[in-house]
Amino acid sequence: MKKNIVNWGIISTAKIGWEHVIPAIQKSKNSKVLGLASRDLKKAKSLCKKLKISKSYGSYEELYQDPDIDIIYNPLPNHLHIKTSLKAASYGKHILLEKPLSLKAKDIDPLIKSARKNKVIIKEAFMVRHHPQWKWIKKFIKNGNIGSISNISTVFSYSNKDPKNIRNILKYGGGAIYDIGCYPTIISRFLTDKEPKRVVATATKDKKFKTDILSSVMLDFGGIFSSYTVATQSNVSQQVIILGTKKTIVVENPFNAVASKPTTVVIYNGQSIYRKENTVKVFSAADQYEHQATAFSDHLIKKTKVDYNLKDAKKNMKVLDATFKSIKKGSWVKV
Repeated sequence: MKKNIVNWGIISTAKIGWEHVIPAIQKSKNSKVLGLASRDLKKAKSLCKKLKISKSYGSYEELYQDPDIDIIYNPLPNHLHIKTSLKAASYGKHILLEKPLSLKAKDIDPLIKSARKNKVIIKEAFMVRHHPQWKWIKKFIKNGNIGSISNISTVFSYSNKDPKNIRNILKYGGGAIYDIGCYPTIISRFLTDKEPKRVVATATKDKKFKTDILSSVMLDFGGIFSSYTVATQSNVSQQVIILGTKKTIVVENPFNAVASKPTTVVIYNGQSIYRKENTVKVFSAADQYEHQATAFSDHLIKKTKVDYNLKDAKKNMKVLDATFKSIKKGSWVKV
């Protein structure tokens, strides 16, 4: 690719798109949101006018057919990810696909084949791996500063009881594990550079929605445990604690870090449990969605190495598959 700006096309008027991803792409120095498609052309035109996007389309396929579009951002409901992305890939479009990539690990196989056949890049949209705080944390741990990782503990919760919301619709891939359990899973794999050997999990389900609304999971990485609790009918809460043999790291704003606000990491020295007696590291405000978009566009402009491919996405999905299997069996399950 000879040009210095990559043109992005957005499918659907999903909230995550107009609230986070589109503004982030528009801020990126090497990216531009050129078009947006919706099955409702009136909605597409309205949002394009509001966000100053030049092209609007009344169907997704019309967007795929536009030769000026390089990358498609796909934030559709989980159960539609594979079908729509296969179509986009057939037109030679690169794709940033919202997490989780599918509802089953095996569903990703056709996407892997299509990406190879059409020579396109398809990546899972885990923006957290692009935030400066997580890159710093990984390097800090890799350099031996906390000793060896013993355990990673995560709490991630919010409250959403809307029966019409896709996060509460079972057939759309709703529930706490699909929506937010994927984050502690990805971060544990990211920090350890390992795959869990087995998982044990339990969940409470909503009587009407049938989705998991409170789930506790433990991943065994072979000498390192990662445990997390995720909830969709609790309060807004997020925290990651990384227990080392020498020191402990507490990540206070781990996943939904606001682009305009700094983030905080506390390094506990292993001697005192009082925050003021330990090290507080504050990271400048950073838009992790912008970093994600810039990194993807650089794959096309600078031919940078693809950091997280579809094989990585499938590995993460295999962990989620095993998690749901464990909930049904009530025992440890091999990943």
